[in-house]
Amino acid sequence: MKTWFTTVKYAPNPDREEYFGIGLIMVSPESRAIQVRFSRERVNRINRALGIEKSSLLESAMQQAEGLSKSLEPVDLKHLEYLSVYENGVIRYAAPKPMVIALDNPDESADDFMAQRFDRLYQKLIADKEENNTRISRGHALATAFRRIAKDNFDFQRYLNIDYKLDSAELQTEILLPEIRLDFIGGNGSIYCGHFLNLNASGSTLSENISKTISLYDCLDKLYGSREQNSKKEQKIILDKKQAEQKGAKQALNLIELVTDNKPYEIVQVSDTRKFMNEVLEEAKLLGVEPFSSWIKKHSPQPLYSAQ
Repeated sequence: MKTWFTTVKYAPNPDREEYFGIGLIMVSPESRAIQVRFSRERVNRINRALGIEKSSLLESAMQQAEGLSKSLEPVDLKHLEYLSVYENGVIRYAAPKPMVIALDNPDESADDFMAQRFDRLYQKLIADKEENNTRISRGHALATAFRRIAKDNFDFQRYLNIDYKLDSAELQTEILLPEIRLDFIGGNGSIYCGHFLNLNASGSTLSENISKTISLYDCLDKLYGSREQNSKKEQKIILDKKQAEQKGAKQALNLIELVTDNKPYEIVQVSDTRKFMNEVLEEAKLLGVEPFSSWIKKHSPQPLYSAQ
């Protein structure tokens, strides 16, 4: 999988042509995936050293670049090349460079693998010494380990689909679904599924991921749920216990608890991947779950609006 990356540079005084790397952008034209991250810690340290006040112009430029990851239009190589030749005062974009990523592990999704490579490159080229290195890939690693173990387990394949991406056509609905892969999913008259959240993601990314997960769960519940089953915790939001115990995770945990209050979602903190996988398997057996890809062929979605 070929990806391209661009470093973003900060010029506190453009006339002096002194540039400091403060951000990284990585895109994959094949999958249309994009990763963007800035080191505001490094910006603050540079400003303190040079006696520069916080710049609203710079913050606006960084937010604009971060918005590329949410753009409805795919960011391609031509766009990165355009940014690299466009002079924009205090912020400059280096010419994009290619990176060939060999996806050696078939159990690992291309997006997860790209995220890991992005983290490594960011730490090498951009990260400030004051940044918290615990954010690197911990949440991704837990989900990746779970999927790898589950895909090697024959029993798991009998009950659940692993690393499954839903689409509107498959659900026989015109509802626009958020773009998200569920780490496991099965059908049992309702929906039995789970998704790992990375608490070490940036605040905006984590909020977006929580929102996407809840929106997808709500959509599945409306289409296939039943009132009798709404009290069951069959839709699981899964957290790394070590991440959840970190001091900085409190705000994220409060947000998750707030949006899941009085809803049929279970928040699970996992410390042992294999133990958790066995618990999921036992629960799937008890509930008579079958792989979602098989179950959905025998079930039609419920009408969302009843006739008055």
